[in-house]
Amino acid sequence: MNQLKPILIEDFNEIKSPSSLKYSPDEKTLAFTIVQPDKENNKYSKNLWIMEENKEAVQLTSSGKDGDFIWEDEQTILFVSERSEKKDDLEEKTTFYRINIHGGEAKQAFSVSRSVSFFKKLSDGLYCMGIEENRNSLPLDADEKLRKEEKDYHVIDEVPVWGNGRGFIAGVRTCLYLYEEKTGTLKKLTAKNFDTASVCVSDEALLILGKEWENLIDQTDSVLLYDIKEKKLTTLVEQKNLMISSAVFADGKIVITATDGKPYGEGQYHDIYEYDETLKKPVKKVQVDCLLGVDIMTDCQYSHGESLVVAKDGTIYAIAQHGYKDGIISYKREADGSYEENEACAWNGLVCEIASGKGKLSFAAMKANGFCEIYEYKDGTVTKKTSFNDAYTETHFISKAKHMPFVNKDGVTIDGWVLEPKDYDPSKSYPGVLEIHGGPRCTYGEVFFHEMQVWASKGWFVFFCNPRGSEGYGEAFADLRGKYGTIDYEDLMEFTDHVLAAYPQIDIAKIGAAGGSYGGFMCNWIEGHTDRFAAIASQRSVSNWVSDFGCSEIGVTFDQNEILATPWNGMEKMWDCSPLKYAYNAKTPILFIHSMNDYNCTLDQGIQMFTAVKFYGVPARMCLFEGENHGLSRNGKPLHRMRRLKEMTDWFEKYLTKERKN
Repeated sequence: MNQLKPILIEDFNEIKSPSSLKYSPDEKTLAFTIVQPDKENNKYSKNLWIMEENKEAVQLTSSGKDGDFIWEDEQTILFVSERSEKKDDLEEKTTFYRINIHGGEAKQAFSVSRSVSFFKKLSDGLYCMGIEENRNSLPLDADEKLRKEEKDYHVIDEVPVWGNGRGFIAGVRTCLYLYEEKTGTLKKLTAKNFDTASVCVSDEALLILGKEWENLIDQTDSVLLYDIKEKKLTTLVEQKNLMISSAVFADGKIVITATDGKPYGEGQYHDIYEYDETLKKPVKKVQVDCLLGVDIMTDCQYSHGESLVVAKDGTIYAIAQHGYKDGIISYKREADGSYEENEACAWNGLVCEIASGKGKLSFAAMKANGFCEIYEYKDGTVTKKTSFNDAYTETHFISKAKHMPFVNKDGVTIDGWVLEPKDYDPSKSYPGVLEIHGGPRCTYGEVFFHEMQVWASKGWFVFFCNPRGSEGYGEAFADLRGKYGTIDYEDLMEFTDHVLAAYPQIDIAKIGAAGGSYGGFMCNWIEGHTDRFAAIASQRSVSNWVSDFGCSEIGVTFDQNEILATPWNGMEKMWDCSPLKYAYNAKTPILFIHSMNDYNCTLDQGIQMFTAVKFYGVPARMCLFEGENHGLSRNGKPLHRMRRLKEMTDWFEKYLTKERKN
């Protein structure tokens, strides 16, 4: 019998995750945060750490409340902390602290009476800040009694109405300001309806990415340039044709990653563009054949860093996904204006974020079957630099993901995996659970997934795959538009057959299915299309595309793109793709998990499907979570995450570990 400890529901609280990697200006010292769930206080602990050249990582702060930070010089870090409490819900305040990396306590630097979402240094004492504002709210200096009363009302004059985990956001924008520390003054740079997504800073200018809209949100983006010396703001890229994911200064040029969505819609890969000063528009330089960004699924990392960075020599480095593995790719501008593309670093797992140092790259990443740690790539060699989670790994049973690809009926290869149960004995019979990822343009890989490992430790098989619609296998493979519930469902059922054939030890009368978001949609679809499963756990799901169009924060954009219809030009098509239509076929006991503040897959979606299966006499249970959003399983409050997984585990234990009745 395996002597390693089983993985328990509460164990994710023991896992530490490096995040927000940033090098000092001289590129000799790496700073980062360590994020860890704090079960006792039902929140997440965040502290600053540093790692100097050829030295081990050292903890810099210990309040557990220290978040975003920047380097001010080679020795000083400016960071935001929640050490000082707000007096009430009306108060908007962001407090900044400074700390010397070579010793001494952090000292309060200044406070800004606004909610700052990001900040960057322009020069000593001058910063740009992203500040959230609501044009429909009373000004901060209005009478306090009136402001308290006004909180009871929500003025809605545009779409989207609300944002996931943010509440009502009609009229809300992240506005860009300049802040002068000496005088404490804020100067607004962007228009009232402009929503700032990111800012890149050079010695002379700010490159501002975002979008402006009224009434209905626009899918396309614009890029603005603010001349620091001239104090002049101009539009470089008009908000017309491109969906833009990043805008940076690189080798004296302005480079953006963007797509026009043709022919694959809003999920299409983003190409490399360079702004042409003569033509006054961006010109495509590299047709990218993979996803630039992070899309491999896990529930044990909390990264908030960069997926695309620029080295001091102008080389662009980006996380790139091929299949179920990430890597780091580089783009270097040549003398003729073209860009040379190279694989900078291959990786077997998930790369969460990257930072560029002098002659090296640092990155937070998860190896196959492992947790997130910091690695360094230098002179063609990767070196592991931290071991925050090694003690846990060495003492607990981790079921290694066994790769089980198969060729489906259409001749397409589908990647899939199986986790064998703890103390697996081929002579015995076991329950099994099919896991289905979200997206659908997301990807399962071989990295550690706490939820799955809990079930493997309980003695269950867990199996999962990347059906058509998943990311990482090319545009055509990922294109599920107008095909929801067809080829994707077929791939999942064929994969289940494939696993059951390979493992006759799995009791076919005791298999379950679980998934969230798109995976929740598919669980609802399975409910109305087959009775092969003994139990289902549907989380943050979609059941009715018609109502989702008008309720979800992304209904008017995502739904139209994915279903290729609206309620006015394709009501029947939307209904045909809706699991709710087939609820009269429901037979399988089903659990619904939903968050009250999930405005991506809104609460009504789970309730509609729950009501339908109850109407048809099917055993069903629903657990709703106050204060949580679409990210409950990944970044919800620790006690809520534990309850969620307990609900699912108890449901499967009830229906998978006893004899199934006809």
